[in-house]
Amino acid sequence: MNRRRQLVRSLVDVYRLPWLLALCVALALWLAAPLSVARLDLLLYDLFSVELLFEPPAGGGGDTRLPVVVAIDDASLHALGPWPWPRSRHAELLDRLSRAGVAGIGYSVLFAEASDDAAGDAALVDAVRRAANVVLPVAPLALDGGGVGALEPWPELAAAAARLAHVDVEIDADGLSRRLFLEAGAGSTQWPALSWALIDVSRKSRPLAGLGGRRSDPGPAAGLWVRDHEVLVLPAESWPPAQISAADLLAGRVAPHLLRGRSVLVGATYTGAGGTLNTPLSALAAPMPAVEFHARAYAALRNDRYATQLSPIWSLPATCAVLALLWWRRPHARVRDLFAVLLAVALPLLLSAALLAGLRVWLAPAAVTLGLAVGALLWGTVRTLDLAQRLRRANARAHATLHAISDAVLQFDRNLNIHYLNGKAEALCACRLEQVRGGGLDSLPAIEHALRETLQSLLQRCRDQACEQTVSGHVQMPAGRYGPARALRPGASPLFGRGGRVEGVVLVLSDVSDTVAAADKLAHQATHDALTGLPNRVLLRDRLRQALAQREAGMVAVLFVDLDRFKRINDSLGHQQGDKVLTTLASRLRTVCRVGDTVARWGGDEFMIILQGLADRDAVARVAAKVMQAVGQVITLDDVDFRFSCSIGIAIAHEDSDDADVLFAMADTAMYRSKSQSGAAIHFYAHDMSAGTRDWIELEADLRNGLDDDRFEVHYQPQYELATGRLAAFEALLRFRRHDGLLLLPGDFIAVAEESGLIESIGDWVLQEVTLQIADWSRQGLAAVPVAVNVSARQCLGRSLARRVEQALRQSRIAPSLLRLELTESTAMGDVDHVAALLADIRALGVHLSVDDFGTGYSSLSYLKRFPIDELKVDRSFVRDLVTDPDDAAIVRATIALAHGLGMRVVAEGVETVEQLNLLASHQCDLVQGYLFSKPLPAETVVAEGLLAPAEAPVRNLRLIRS
Repeated sequence: MNRRRQLVRSLVDVYRLPWLLALCVALALWLAAPLSVARLDLLLYDLFSVELLFEPPAGGGGDTRLPVVVAIDDASLHALGPWPWPRSRHAELLDRLSRAGVAGIGYSVLFAEASDDAAGDAALVDAVRRAANVVLPVAPLALDGGGVGALEPWPELAAAAARLAHVDVEIDADGLSRRLFLEAGAGSTQWPALSWALIDVSRKSRPLAGLGGRRSDPGPAAGLWVRDHEVLVLPAESWPPAQISAADLLAGRVAPHLLRGRSVLVGATYTGAGGTLNTPLSALAAPMPAVEFHARAYAALRNDRYATQLSPIWSLPATCAVLALLWWRRPHARVRDLFAVLLAVALPLLLSAALLAGLRVWLAPAAVTLGLAVGALLWGTVRTLDLAQRLRRANARAHATLHAISDAVLQFDRNLNIHYLNGKAEALCACRLEQVRGGGLDSLPAIEHALRETLQSLLQRCRDQACEQTVSGHVQMPAGRYGPARALRPGASPLFGRGGRVEGVVLVLSDVSDTVAAADKLAHQATHDALTGLPNRVLLRDRLRQALAQREAGMVAVLFVDLDRFKRINDSLGHQQGDKVLTTLASRLRTVCRVGDTVARWGGDEFMIILQGLADRDAVARVAAKVMQAVGQVITLDDVDFRFSCSIGIAIAHEDSDDADVLFAMADTAMYRSKSQSGAAIHFYAHDMSAGTRDWIELEADLRNGLDDDRFEVHYQPQYELATGRLAAFEALLRFRRHDGLLLLPGDFIAVAEESGLIESIGDWVLQEVTLQIADWSRQGLAAVPVAVNVSARQCLGRSLARRVEQALRQSRIAPSLLRLELTESTAMGDVDHVAALLADIRALGVHLSVDDFGTGYSSLSYLKRFPIDELKVDRSFVRDLVTDPDDAAIVRATIALAHGLGMRVVAEGVETVEQLNLLASHQCDLVQGYLFSKPLPAETVVAEGLLAPAEAPVRNLRLIRS
């Protein structure tokens, strides 16, 4: 039982298991014998044989041990005529060689049949007989009925030859020829190889008994081509054989001493000659002529530079021996074990090389080497994992030792490259040790430039001076994407090695953020308001003085913001709710202003804002308007929605004064000017007020004159029913033509009209103009449709709006249903009870009501139930990105569903694309309006373009325009 357990443990031992798998791989490759492995063996043989077997002959190309090739080349054909030659010319060639005293002639041209030239055939037979040392070729021939026969010279010629020899050449798995069989034949091994027979004729070769690889059963086999005595002859003999052109020989241009005593092979080498072979020595992959192959085989056999391939089964004992040794030794994680494994992998290659060099025996090493390589890779993987596990255990012990330390510990080598970080250091530096090991301080993401320079200097001083180093006070680690700001107290200590030499530095970073924060809190309380967290007067005054010193940075403006009627909140809801309002508004003011601006609490319900880097007064006015809008957003207190307004006074630095306190006083004065006009206003100091600038004054005067000069115009933009495509209504849009002919849109003059009080007169004129125009269309016999008129917030302050609407209807004598009034959401929420009563009076007249810009305000939806509203208009800001913005699409879809649920129609304004139209139709929007259908048009253009059809004619349907 114990032995069985020990065997099982051995089999699953991680350092032994790779060698068991290596044995399996080697056996699998040996049994399967894939072509890829065979090709790898052949490649290895080619490399080894060139290095180990090749030996240049002492006499170079004139060495008598090397054959001479008489080439029937292109020059011979050019000089003596095309191929095939007359056999008399072959006879002449043989006679020339015999007279030169050659030792033997291997003629690789096959003469299988007698020719029509009997004299030529007789001459060839006589020349072969006279030479008495000619070897003629025999080739295998596939028979028509199946099997393999032999293609021999015709009988008379064969009888005259000294020997017959086969020219069969083996083609290896890689498609190259590098081996031949010393004996082969049809049915039996009756003929020697051409090169071997030539050696025998020339110099009497030794017996074949010990040469080449033997076949297991080389006996007779009828109908088969039988081979025996296999040898590898290429590329061991890579020295090129000497070649003589047949034309030169026949012309007598070859000195006899070059041929005397040499063996000669005659064959065709001309371009297009058949029988070429691909060999490892084929230059640039060009096939080698067969006669050259046999010449090289002759040289290899003659000079003992051939090799005999052993059976692959001989590699198994070596494989088992190597793997058994590795199993027994069990290489571990030591360095010497690594060298032992590498030696084991290389051992088959070394053994094959040794056998090839010493015994001219080739033992294919690829399968064994691949098996050992797989085992080595698996062993290397196991070794790497084992070492990694050991390293993790060592690191874990070190980590556990330093884990309890609350300070960040960083260890550096002598070059100040990171060697270790403890857990606190990893958290502080926002990285893992594995990510930055070997890097410098610049590889730590959270250590930015200024802090990095300080720490780098500290480390260098510690290393160079070989003593502890600290900094006075603390260093600041700024806030960023890696965490909040931290205060650190760094200290560095040297690490000494042998001989007292500094080998590294330990940097300790102590987090003193809490201590520093307590001190900063005291300093902050001295310069900031305790309730809102905004700068107080002390810090505000310092900021303004700094801004005044930077004249080139652009315009500097001081805004004094005072909340209107804030006292009622403290009196009615208490100071706790009042504080909530102040903190909420302080947050909004921070959001409105830029990072470089300063928002401060002056005291009570007063705020100061310093704006820097603005271009002009208009830019200041725009920021002030944003401030008013932010203050005017809804604040919910005890489940009640409140809206606040503010009065703003503005003073401009360097224009009004260069003194900070004077600027504060000027802004305060301008603010009280706003307060004196019922609040909710913006004024610049003195004559330079937002409503009193030159442009505003000129526009206000022009508006007053415009009422008298009839320079206001009403344009009409059609609204269409999506379900039917019918024209459903118009919206009346006001325009004003300046004295210079420039046509202004409402956004350019409504603010001036409201602030100057002209808006009520302008509103009355619009009501009269629209109702009279509707009456005029009716008198022309046109099918009039309702027209929507926009109503301003100031028109809704009293109850007179209902009386003016009634008066306009009475004078024009139109049906009340042809008039609609539109008021904005913010107007509706100004004074809910008052507006509800006013709208009820108007609705009682039969005039329909619509809420414009729905969704852009900050009101409660409860007014939709309280007000007698017939229609909601989706603001163009939601329609503009309806197709591309999922949020806008969701808002529009929800608005339509809400309105339909309350029995109201929905108008989408600002429709400019077909895609918007299709999406609104899919959401069942009722009416659409926008530039996709028509621009706002004057009344005469509405009639001229036929938007209004005659009363008896069919109603005009929806149309699309492109401009």
